[in-house]
Amino acid sequence: MEKRVGESYPGDELVRTLVPILPNASALSWQLIRQGPANRVFKASNDVEAWAVKQLGPDTFSAVDYPNVYRLQQQLSDVGVAPALKGFDKHARIWVESWIETPGQQCIDTALLATALWRVHQCDVDAPTLALVPVWQHYLEQLPSREARPFVAQRDKLTQMLAKHSRYDDYCFCHNDLSFAHLVGENRDKVIDWEYAAIGNRYFDLAACIVINELDTAQINSLCDAYAGVSGFQRETVRQQTEIFLPIVQFTNDLWTAALP
Repeated sequence: MEKRVGESYPGDELVRTLVPILPNASALSWQLIRQGPANRVFKASNDVEAWAVKQLGPDTFSAVDYPNVYRLQQQLSDVGVAPALKGFDKHARIWVESWIETPGQQCIDTALLATALWRVHQCDVDAPTLALVPVWQHYLEQLPSREARPFVAQRDKLTQMLAKHSRYDDYCFCHNDLSFAHLVGENRDKVIDWEYAAIGNRYFDLAACIVINELDTAQINSLCDAYAGVSGFQRETVRQQTEIFLPIVQFTNDLWTAALP
């Protein structure tokens, strides 16, 4: 394998683990694309094709069921919403899928986000249901009791809000983590990173998109109006329901951040 420089290349152990999935792993060119609190993502390529290689963090924190996510993405790949999968090693926590080149774009396009959300929401796939309260409980259990205490009161209040505003007609398949960077391809018409995808409330998904992308007021209105346009829902309904779910998403995000190891 060629000489590695800093964190731009994977370790020898990772490359050896990849051989059953990518037999020529040691001969590939490697580039570190993203290193977050939970995962590292590399682009591995040769002169013909490229793959996204995700090195997953420990399963004790996120509690993501990656074998189920893999099966879910297979369904999404079949309908053209997600990249094709190459392989997955549960024990080594290595995930490989096709790399999709994407043109650079500095400004967030809320119309593209709205279209992607609506396309995801129309997917008819076999997926788990998002149970937010148990998710919150899992993250609370990662915190010392003193740090968890302020979150408990918020959880109790938001649990009541969830019960009040959870309507059957608002439930659909959701991505729940749609940053603009998750839209890939020449036309940004494919979506990546499906770890948190589940059947849930469409307005939670819209609110999550707002929080993740740190949209300002004008962008929030633009996203909601664009979603209303592609979905046929009333603009005011989309705006109002999304606003209701913003504190629920913000709490989820704050709790996740606090629980990071």
